[in-house]
Amino acid sequence: MSTKAAHDEGLVGAEAYLEAIYVLTTENRQVVAARIAEYLGVSAVSVSRALTRLEKRGDLLQRTPEVRLTEQGWKRAEAVVRRHRLAERWLADRLGLNLVEAHREAERLEHALSDRVEEALWEDLGRPGTCPHGNPIPGLGSYSPPLVPLIALDTAGPGTYVVERIFEQLEGLEERLTWIEEAGLVPGATLEVATPFVSNMSTYPVLRGDGLPLDVPASIASRLLVRPLADSERPHKTATTV
Repeated sequence: MSTKAAHDEGLVGAEAYLEAIYVLTTENRQVVAARIAEYLGVSAVSVSRALTRLEKRGDLLQRTPEVRLTEQGWKRAEAVVRRHRLAERWLADRLGLNLVEAHREAERLEHALSDRVEEALWEDLGRPGTCPHGNPIPGLGSYSPPLVPLIALDTAGPGTYVVERIFEQLEGLEERLTWIEEAGLVPGATLEVATPFVSNMSTYPVLRGDGLPLDVPASIASRLLVRPLADSERPHKTATTV
C-alpha cells in the first residue's frame, strides 16, 4: 500500500483500488478520485474506469462527493490490507527487511497469500496487532488502540512522546520511510519536543531519545502519530547513598 508507480496502469487491479480507498478512509483523508489517482500513480481516467468496475461488482456505494465502499467492498478491502500488513510484519520480523523493502515486497505478496497461509503466518508471528509502521492489521484478533489519543507530531506541544504510527499516505512514501528509519523514529521510539511549534514550519526540531537533535520535515511530521510518554514508561532513577 503506498504511492504505487504504475507505469503500466493495466497492472493496477481492483484490489489496489480497494486498498487505496481503505487507506485514505482510515487515515482521515479526503477520498476523491484525485486522491486515489495520486496514491496509485495513475491517471484520473483510469480511476474513473476502475470505480465503474467496482460499482458493477457491488463494491462501490457512492462516487460523490466522496468515494464510499459497500459492506462487501469494505470487507474485500480489509482482506487486501490485512494480507499486506501481515506480509510486512513477516518480512520485517522474520527476514530482517527494512521498512521500504518490506513494504515493496509485501505489495507483491499480498495478492498471493491464501486464507490458510494468512492465518498460519499470523499465528507464527505471535498474533501481531500492527504492521511495522504501527498501522492496525484488520480482521485478525483484537487490536487495542492506545488509551491516550494519538496526535500528529506537528501539533505536539513541549513534552516527551512515543512514536506509535506512520501513516502510509505520504508523498514519496519510500523516500520518507527511508528517512524515518535512518532517523530512528520508528514505532516505539521516544522523542522530545523542547519548544512550542508554530504553524507552517518547514521542519520540526525534536530531540531523539538518545539526545540527538533532528529536524523532521513537515511532510513527515504531519503524518507521524505520537502519544505522550506515560510516567510508568520513564526510567526510574536508582537512589544512591553517600
